[in-house]
Amino acid sequence: MPDEIEDETPAGVEARAALGRTAYELNVQQYCCGGLNFGYFYDGSPVIAYDGEEQPGYSMADFTPSTVPGCRVPHIWLEDGRSLYDAMGREFTLLRFDPEVAVDPIVEAARLRRLPLALLDIAPTEAGEPYKEALLLSRPDRHVAWRGNAVPVDPLALIDLVRGASPSGAWRLNDET
Repeated sequence: MPDEIEDETPAGVEARAALGRTAYELNVQQYCCGGLNFGYFYDGSPVIAYDGEEQPGYSMADFTPSTVPGCRVPHIWLEDGRSLYDAMGREFTLLRFDPEVAVDPIVEAARLRRLPLALLDIAPTEAGEPYKEALLLSRPDRHVAWRGNAVPVDPLALIDLVRGASPSGAWRLNDET
């Protein structure tokens, strides 16, 4: 502690301000750790269909929202005022950003494997920058399990992978119809 910290002098005012800045910089990352909470990702998980794109870096305080498989699904506010996370529910959720993309094969594969799956259509105007693909499969923990612009050739293999019933090497990257 500086000797003048309690003095009612310009030096005391400056000492208190400097200590306040130092304490803020030290503690804000600990108490407002957006990167730690929202930037972490799963790398090398056997239940995620990776597509070869690297996850963005993050620090304790900062992160880049990303739909790279393994990353946390980026939050958005929907036009009706709901949080995306509230709209997703508790099960796996297939987010569809293009209503023209037929998703029946994935929905049927999930039904056959008894994997709880909800379909959530989101207007492209709601999606925002991180959402570039037409489809995104979110796990119940709000992490991206898979993404693509079309249903995969073998949707059962995808569902088996994300539910942990498939050898980790069984998924072929970017294998879409």
